[in-house]
Amino acid sequence: MQGIKYTRVEYSKTYNLGNYENERIGLTAEVPEGTDMLAAYNQIRNDVEAAHDYRKDLKNFERAKEIVSDSQNHYGREVIRAEEVINKFYDKYPFHRPNDVEAALQLDEAPLIEHKDAKETWEERY
Repeated sequence: MQGIKYTRVEYSKTYNLGNYENERIGLTAEVPEGTDMLAAYNQIRNDVEAAHDYRKDLKNFERAKEIVSDSQNHYGREVIRAEEVINKFYDKYPFHRPNDVEAALQLDEAPLIEHKDAKETWEERY
């Protein structure tokens, strides 16, 4: 009797965003024969977490940019904190840095996010 042959690894997770909103992020990976399936599973799980962190960081970054651009209507410590958030974001995601062509070309650091509507998934399955 032969062992089980795995060809694909899938991982998805639903995140509570608050305010009665959820976000489901999932990845499916085709894996070549002989691949360590636990390592592949851990990799796509880490990629899902990275995609969620990226979206969360991007939201905070956008809010920080709003504060800095409207600094007259915010306390000095809010502006300083917003500038720190922006700098940390650029350090973590250098491809977002404006006019930085070198960093923009290193897109392998950016998580690839593909949005798929639940309705589309339902129609594909049934």
